[in-house]
Amino acid sequence: MRELNDSAPLTLATMLAIILGAYLFSGDANAESDYQDISRVNGSIEVKQGQQAGNVSTVNGRVQILDGASVGSVSTVNGSIELSRRSSARNTETVNGDIQIGNGVMVDGSLGTVNGDIRIRDNAIIGDSIRTVNGNIELNKGVSVTDKVQTANGDIRLIGSNVGGDLVTRTGDVSLQASSTVTGDIILYDDSRWWDKIFRLGRLKTPRIHIDASSAVRGNIHLHRPVDLDIEAGSVTGEIVRHY
Repeated sequence: MRELNDSAPLTLATMLAIILGAYLFSGDANAESDYQDISRVNGSIEVKQGQQAGNVSTVNGRVQILDGASVGSVSTVNGSIELSRRSSARNTETVNGDIQIGNGVMVDGSLGTVNGDIRIRDNAIIGDSIRTVNGNIELNKGVSVTDKVQTANGDIRLIGSNVGGDLVTRTGDVSLQASSTVTGDIILYDDSRWWDKIFRLGRLKTPRIHIDASSAVRGNIHLHRPVDLDIEAGSVTGEIVRHY
């Protein structure tokens, strides 16, 4: 269960870094570039179309990076993040909010949220991993993710996209459609811990894995709990390994 339990310390570190950064470095030039950082405590931030900036951070507010803009790391605690068409960023992190990635966006590093959905539109490139705890993840046509895609309590849907690492969830459904490819494994962990049972009362369900005939999983499918498997003839998968 280490994959899912690691999220707590990362969340605390992220929140601390965002808050300290907003107080201490507002308006400073980014040490890694000549571009100005943009940061505040309360309020939303908009980086205008085609603008270049350093790190962009707020504590209570939304962050929007408009078409063609280029920035460093993007972060907020309480707010959503949107990267519009053909924009670029180094990393993108929020705690309580969704992440929306537009067509043709390039993110050098990772995307992460704790309580929010992540949706990535066509032909975006993510250079590292995608991670949420309580939220769904959707990757659309031509999206490429270098490392893993992970959620604890949410669905993962791939529509004509490619993931270089594992697909990991615990309570959610997994769907691969339209010639999607997962180079790593699909892993569904158990949620048998007593606190999970309490919090999931009223929403008990058996997760479902659907892989259509055009899609492929190059690794194995690891099941740590009962799952409804819907693997169409013609799809490519490794072994189905049941750990329960």
